[in-house]
Amino acid sequence: MAGYRVKQLRTALGDSFLWKAGRLAGSLYRIYFMALPENETDYEKSRRFYIAGDCAAQTIAQLAGGTFLVSLLLYAGFSDAAAGVVTSTASLAAIFQLFTMQKVNRLKKRKLFVCICVLQKLLLALLFFLPLIKAKSGIQQVFLLGGYFLAQIWSQIGTPATQDWIASLVPMKERGSYFSRKDAIAVFVTVTLMLIMGVVMDICSGPKQIYGFFLNGSLILFLAVMNFGAFSLMKEPRLTDLNEEGKEIHRWPARKRRKENVSVTENVSAGQSKKEGKTSLLLLKTEILEAFGDRDFRMAFFTNLLWLTAFYAASPFNTSYQLGELSLSFTFLMVVGFLGNLVRIVITPTMGRLGDRYGMACIYKYSLIGILLNFALFAFATPSNAFVMAVFATLFSALGWSFAGIGLLGIQLELIREEKRTLQLSILSALGGVYGFLISFLSGRLLSLLQKIQPSFFGRKLYAQQVTNILGVCFLIILILYLKFSVQKRERTGMAE
Repeated sequence: MAGYRVKQLRTALGDSFLWKAGRLAGSLYRIYFMALPENETDYEKSRRFYIAGDCAAQTIAQLAGGTFLVSLLLYAGFSDAAAGVVTSTASLAAIFQLFTMQKVNRLKKRKLFVCICVLQKLLLALLFFLPLIKAKSGIQQVFLLGGYFLAQIWSQIGTPATQDWIASLVPMKERGSYFSRKDAIAVFVTVTLMLIMGVVMDICSGPKQIYGFFLNGSLILFLAVMNFGAFSLMKEPRLTDLNEEGKEIHRWPARKRRKENVSVTENVSAGQSKKEGKTSLLLLKTEILEAFGDRDFRMAFFTNLLWLTAFYAASPFNTSYQLGELSLSFTFLMVVGFLGNLVRIVITPTMGRLGDRYGMACIYKYSLIGILLNFALFAFATPSNAFVMAVFATLFSALGWSFAGIGLLGIQLELIREEKRTLQLSILSALGGVYGFLISFLSGRLLSLLQKIQPSFFGRKLYAQQVTNILGVCFLIILILYLKFSVQKRERTGMAE
């Protein structure tokens, strides 16, 4: 009798577990595969959730990069040049988009894929816990490089799908205003938390530095969960299988429909692929050749290349320059960055509206002047004038970045065809990523060479980072001229059509 009751109890517990598991699976399916926006309110809520998620994402990018990452790398024994190259592996990781873009493009729903990619940012938090483990410097360096690169791979392969997702939620005529508003909020959140963590890192300097790394890692952990949660609450306006009434169908009805009704396009495509024996590599080659056959894509690609040349020639090495040769403290850099970004927050919405009115290329061109002046000031910065130069350089950087990121993305979205958006954004990002890393690597080698030979100019010591910043200025001038005489001309033609 007792055995029978135990058996009944086990059966009841098993049934209860299966019921709860099924209910949980159903809830997750509704969240990630049935999140179709039904009205304008759903669209607006999704745009707000994206702002929340992007605030977390941008803060993670700063707390797990820039000054904080360089500090961790220097602690682990990396040189200035090596630290700059490591931070640029985020760009190299974009090459993996080429191997995943076709599979991502075939996904009926991309929300779950994007959210899984976002969750991998937990790896960045773990990197800052490594100093707590008593390991040899060489082992720490391997884990730091490997972990950072792996996290960036996940981030990069999810970026085109994320950009396509938010682009489908925001009408083209409102993108400048929306992205500028999003950027202003994200910058405020980012610089506030960076200021707090900058003070913490200064308090925890010296032997207590590992505690600062631990607190930074804990904050990144929280933000990664927040990023994942916000994106999970967003709606996805991608339709899959529709019934006769034009409503989306799921699960068994959808599977049955796919088996019974294979579209003509799929049959032709499958037949051609089988007949021609195309491999994934050949399909990739076809997509790349098709992209470069489009004049607008080539323009977007060349714009991106000029920007990457200017940015990676100078920017990756300015953080170590400020912390090392210029001897500026975390607190000073964070306070100046916070104040400069307050200016950025105030003017970003105006810049967005100007972009909608006068065109992305026009306003992007002017925003680059701010970044050019930032590089120019660091080209003349020395330990004797470091405080003054850093203040003005940060101010011009904030002015430039008020539209630089928005403008470049806006130009790409305008020039790339909507039906090929995910694929061509992946190609653009992947090839640009490899190119950016190559520029950073070559600049790093130049930096090491200059630090070794210690050049002088009219009897005054010339720092290696001054030379790299001059290179950045030169390429920004070329980019500004290209925007004025090529991209703006195409933009005006497109608007006229």
